[in-house]
Amino acid sequence: MKIMEFKHKDIYVKVHTPLIVTRFDEEKKHHELVYANVIDIDSRVQAVFAQFHHAKKADDVYFMVRHAPRIGETGYDRSSWSVRPHGKYKHQSQRENETFVTGLIASERALERRQEGFAIFAWDGNIHEKLFWAIEANYETPLLEEWTPFLFDQLVKDRALLPLVVHDFTGDYPELVAYDLIVGEDVLDGYISFGLANGRIHLTEEDAKEAI
Repeated sequence: MKIMEFKHKDIYVKVHTPLIVTRFDEEKKHHELVYANVIDIDSRVQAVFAQFHHAKKADDVYFMVRHAPRIGETGYDRSSWSVRPHGKYKHQSQRENETFVTGLIASERALERRQEGFAIFAWDGNIHEKLFWAIEANYETPLLEEWTPFLFDQLVKDRALLPLVVHDFTGDYPELVAYDLIVGEDVLDGYISFGLANGRIHLTEEDAKEAI
């Protein structure tokens, strides 16, 4: 378990977190938050939610992530790293017991397609299946499920589908992988046309009839 800690002027908030998913900005060399699962007392969770709304206007908002020591624990890693909000977020909380509340913080692009892209999560590790579902639901590009491995490989090769960084601090999410799809239908259509023209993927007569 880690602590996600926020300090700014007279505000100080910290919550425990078992999972964070980030996008690493190569140019700015920092992590941008895509998704976080936090757990703590209700007032702390709500205070963190408030900072993500504030972050839309303040460039100086960032969260430090560090080890959450157990009672009496010594000799632990005291290093830390920062996570910055980017864009708009939605959140939801659920009471676990009389003391603790679980909160989910998710970038809007992890919930639905946005102009800047769409974040795809595969909690079971089956990213091909999730990519197919995401394109079927959010894009106009015609796609057969058996074409997905080809499309995935091309997108990753051309950095049009970028891996997100999964920080699993408890080992409870061993199969989770996530990617950022940052292109639209025109590029996706181009990959499909290229694949068909070069025999990398195939359209059977039955498939053609179904498409009409």
